[in-house]
Amino acid sequence: MHDPCRLRRPIRVMSLLVSVVLMATTACGLLDKSGGGDALTVVSYGGPYQKAQAEAFFDAYERAHPGQTIFQDSPSENAKLRVMVENGNPTWDVVLLANDFGNEAQAEWLEPIDYSIVDRAALLPGYAGKYRVGADVEGTVMTVRTDRPAPSTMAEFFDTARFPGKRALNKFSAGGVLEAALLADGVTPEALYPLDVPRALRKLDSIRDSIVWWDTAAQSQQLMASGEATMGLVWVGRATAAAETAPVRINWDVWISQDAYWMVPKGSPNKEQAMKLIAFMTSYGPQKQFSLESGYGPVNAQAAADPEVRANPDVPSNHLATRVTMNDQWWSENLDTVQREFKSWLLQ
Repeated sequence: MHDPCRLRRPIRVMSLLVSVVLMATTACGLLDKSGGGDALTVVSYGGPYQKAQAEAFFDAYERAHPGQTIFQDSPSENAKLRVMVENGNPTWDVVLLANDFGNEAQAEWLEPIDYSIVDRAALLPGYAGKYRVGADVEGTVMTVRTDRPAPSTMAEFFDTARFPGKRALNKFSAGGVLEAALLADGVTPEALYPLDVPRALRKLDSIRDSIVWWDTAAQSQQLMASGEATMGLVWVGRATAAAETAPVRINWDVWISQDAYWMVPKGSPNKEQAMKLIAFMTSYGPQKQFSLESGYGPVNAQAAADPEVRANPDVPSNHLATRVTMNDQWWSENLDTVQREFKSWLLQ
């Protein structure tokens, strides 16, 4: 899951310039301005997260495409995109949305990705969808205090006898808590979906008294940094932030990927230029630069393999072998129902 208020590193200007040069020389097919208007509106999550995107993607694209202007907006909203499309007046050209949107269930609001423009082969497996392209690799990670006995598996995370202390968990059904509960109860990653929600809630019941819920990413960071929680399932950006000031580390033995995706609203008048921008943003140089600035993983395979990216042990793309991938299609079809059931359980 993204966190617009947290970046791993400050902007590195020299690396940005190198990335722009790389893109200008390796992606010549993206430099053609034909086939669309000279202005695009891109909508993302805001905050430092979008600032890093502006440095690595939007500003760099304008420099590589003289005469092309990128207008930015935030925050992105599923409902607003749907209303724009249904009214026949989409004013957004490229939109960043979370992993529960952009699947077949939302096809009526989105343009299919043009893979004659976007380089499908350059992307990590799973990030080239019919209606969306991965923006970065994100996740919910097991975060532990190093000054306390620390679990290494989900089963141990739920073992309050061996590992006492409070667990910081996201008070949102699609935040990975149900998957974590089922993994702790012995379900294999391959057999998670469709989620057995009653079973997951029963497992959460077993540690109910040891849970401290967080509603915002900032809360999760504070819970871990202060020691109020001895372990937690939190977004990677907040885990690394807590580790900068407190004895906290990420356990990468198992984690749950929750990514962000670029999409083009149905009926965008600048569809071709929108596809060219997505192609640029998911190519090697910009992807590497964004990862170095933000700490999130690249979806571009070459960038993910780059030694500078690999040097950071807490970049999610360095741990793909141990991730549990959320079934986004299932969540897009079941989120409302599951969230109601989850909220009802919270009130018991």
